Amino acid sequence: MKSLVCYPCPADTPRSDPPSTMDHRVDHGQAGVALITVLLIVFLASVTATSLAALQQIAIRRSTVLQHQQQARLYTLGAEQWAMLALARDRKQNETDHPGEAWANPPSSALSIQGGVLAITMRDLQGCFNLNNLWQPASTTSSDTTDPKKQPEKDGKSANQDQDQDQDQDQADDQPADSKSPPATPKPANTTGTRDSNESTKSGKARLNETQFRVLQRLLTGLELKPELAQAIVDWIDPDQDPLFPDGAEDSDYSVRTPSYLAANRFLYSVTELRLIKGVDSEVYDKLAPLVCVLPSNTPLNVNTAPVRVLAALANDQDPKDLEHLLEDRPDDGYKTVDDFLSAAKLTVDASLKAQLSVDSQHFLLRAEARVGDGHAMLYSILYREEDGVRVLRRSFGNQD
Repeated sequence: MKSLVCYPCPADTPRSDPPSTMDHRVDHGQAGVALITVLLIVFLASVTATSLAALQQIAIRRSTVLQHQQQARLYTLGAEQWAMLALARDRKQNETDHPGEAWANPPSSALSIQGGVLAITMRDLQGCFNLNNLWQPASTTSSDTTDPKKQPEKDGKSANQDQDQDQDQDQADDQPADSKSPPATPKPANTTGTRDSNESTKSGKARLNETQFRVLQRLLTGLELKPELAQAIVDWIDPDQDPLFPDGAEDSDYSVRTPSYLAANRFLYSVTELRLIKGVDSEVYDKLAPLVCVLPSNTPLNVNTAPVRVLAALANDQDPKDLEHLLEDRPDDGYKTVDDFLSAAKLTVDASLKAQLSVDSQHFLLRAEARVGDGHAMLYSILYREEDGVRVLRRSFGNQD
């Protein structure tokens, strides 16, 4: 007989206790913190990657625009070379300049270039009234007025020295107007605007060019502006401190303004200087600026390219409408001589004014605008044509003055 085997009672078997509620809370809390940390890291990484991608796109965009901008600028410089070649070729073909020539008629529509377009316009700067002609430098005779390259003696300096100074100034490139030194102006005797021209010429002193002064007055009258404004312009140019009465203006008139400044007492460097002269407001400037220019003193006016208003100011009581019909019937090759123009226009001018007229030009303004992709460049160049070639007197990107 087998013996009975004793089994322990289930009630007496030891059991392990279940985990407490506090332990469950600790485990779930640690898992939540880890998850939030991971999500935060992923978020920061995503933001950083997005920012880096945006910066990369901006850098690529900037590089592309700069590349297009530089390419457009080079195209405008190429247009400048074309203009110089066109002017040099024109000088070899004839001795006159008129609106029918190739340099004055570049392609009317924008030229197609690689990646963009190029527009070119040219203007004869001697086809407008030169404000610097109002003041006659010292030791200048009537024969000098026909040759703008001749430089008179000033303040004991030789003509060669002054010419070297002018060339140094002309060769300055791509600088603002305020940074360039204006041409030296001699100190004249006390000028009131009534001094006899012949006496001043014989004395060899700087003086008011009364012939050009009267032309400017007639031009202002034709534009329905006050002719007395010419006195303030002369006072801005002449180097003395004596105003031309009754409507002149010197330092005392400008020092009381806000902000205050002084009269330039030198030749004009830019047409925009007119805005600083007494009596010139926006309306006056908008009417006068398109018909005037700033060139070296004694630069002649080209009757072939001058507008009707300027030509009408050459003589008293000249009707612009008569000259409009004359310009419509102008010869295809322009007038060969000043006498031919005066005869056709039936104008009578004195010898001093006739000596300041011409049928050819040396100063030209080029305006070239190029667009390549997102790049845009605007170039203004003043070109001076000599017998042996063409050179750049002034170059400006973006703004003519």
